[in-house]
Amino acid sequence: MTRKMLKPLTLITAVALFGIALGIPQPVAANGTQGTPLFANETVMLDSDSLMLSDLFIGLPAGKDARVGDAPLPGENMVVRLGTLQKLAAVHNLDWAPQHNRVRVTVQREGRAVPLQLIREAITDRLQRDYVADNIDVELTNRRLTLMIPAGMTPEISVDTIDYNSQNQRFAASISVPIGNGKIIRAQTQGAVYPVIEVPVLSKHTAPGETIHASDIVWTEMRARRSNYNTVTSADQLIGMSARRPITAGRVIRRTDVKPIELIHKGDLVTMIFRTSFMTLTLRGQALENGALKDTIRVKNLSSGKTVVGSITQSGIVSVAGPRLAMN
Repeated sequence: MTRKMLKPLTLITAVALFGIALGIPQPVAANGTQGTPLFANETVMLDSDSLMLSDLFIGLPAGKDARVGDAPLPGENMVVRLGTLQKLAAVHNLDWAPQHNRVRVTVQREGRAVPLQLIREAITDRLQRDYVADNIDVELTNRRLTLMIPAGMTPEISVDTIDYNSQNQRFAASISVPIGNGKIIRAQTQGAVYPVIEVPVLSKHTAPGETIHASDIVWTEMRARRSNYNTVTSADQLIGMSARRPITAGRVIRRTDVKPIELIHKGDLVTMIFRTSFMTLTLRGQALENGALKDTIRVKNLSSGKTVVGSITQSGIVSVAGPRLAMN
């Protein structure tokens, strides 16, 4: 009978030893109470700024939990090593003994990074308050700047100090962000300042030949140094114009991207008008070329067959100079 039980016992012992070799936490009795296993944790993720005894030990007896220290900063971690675990167990009267000397607990703290856009906005507000009156765009030199705050906290960024050089348009700033319970993280950052202008862009994609209306226009900002003589900066330069090529919504528009709407096309029958303070003379003609409002085009006088030159005043109407009309 005894022999039959040896194999199961040997198997159980081997499994236990295998678990120890892999570093799997082994249960022991808490305060000598059988049936109440106590484990040293392996990894714990915290969402507060306190490290509790129950974070380090699983199966802690009722009434034994206590604060044992500060949690890591948001987004960071620390390792509680064997010696510290043994000291904590002794201080809090836990009958805990490690099964091997590699026992440790990795403690992590939940956190999220403050968006760089919020940092840029805070610096922009401070610069406009103290130094710059114009609209500006701020670019951070250290784009990998990372300020971690608790996962559930709304970031509140303070620009404690800032120095601005108006000649090279660069700044250096000291910023801080509270992370709760009176704690604050601080950082230094530098960057450049760029004046910006507002320009009209289209709110929707526009195909070649489409007419641009006032309702199609929205405004966006761009760095002033990126604009040139070909940049559209006024809504008047777009309203009533036709897209010369496809125009993407929200993209800065060039003057060469649009053209006036052609009111007269080659071959159209038009009315030629000559006006003076004494009379108005009209004749029928045929356009010899395309033209938009105020364009000068050639028109064939259907009565005489001669060619005259006139300016387009509206669709189908060409204003012709009197002497030219009379001579032809």
